[in-house]
Amino acid sequence: MSGPVKSITGRLKEEPLVSVGVAGTIGALLYATWGIHRNNAKQTQWGMRGRVIMQGLTIAALVGYGLFRSKDAPKAPANKGNIRPIDWDKLEREAREAEAKDSEAKSQKPTSPALEKLKAQLKKEKEAEAKSVFKKEEPKK
Repeated sequence: MSGPVKSITGRLKEEPLVSVGVAGTIGALLYATWGIHRNNAKQTQWGMRGRVIMQGLTIAALVGYGLFRSKDAPKAPANKGNIRPIDWDKLEREAREAEAKDSEAKSQKPTSPALEKLKAQLKKEKEAEAKSVFKKEEPKK
């Protein structure tokens, strides 16, 4: 047998209640569909109720098999040898230092010579304006 077929037959052997539940769900759905076709409301209603019950039993079988398998599975060790504990204080301290360096680097950005020249010219203009305000005016004759 090939891979998928072998997998399906293996599942049917390992989990027979699931396959019974699926078959029961399909049967109830067909029963309800036949009731719709014959305009028999009572048969349709019973078919739908049966479908819901069979779906619930199928889900319960899936969950039950899953729980059963999880108990049989080998437990993984909680702490493997290559995992070291985290020093949260050190991690926070390093993050704050990196943040401080980043903000310090942003505040000391290199500026272009043209920008420096414009800043110096603006500073001279402001100083000249400040001197002219405080300069004593001579009375006019």
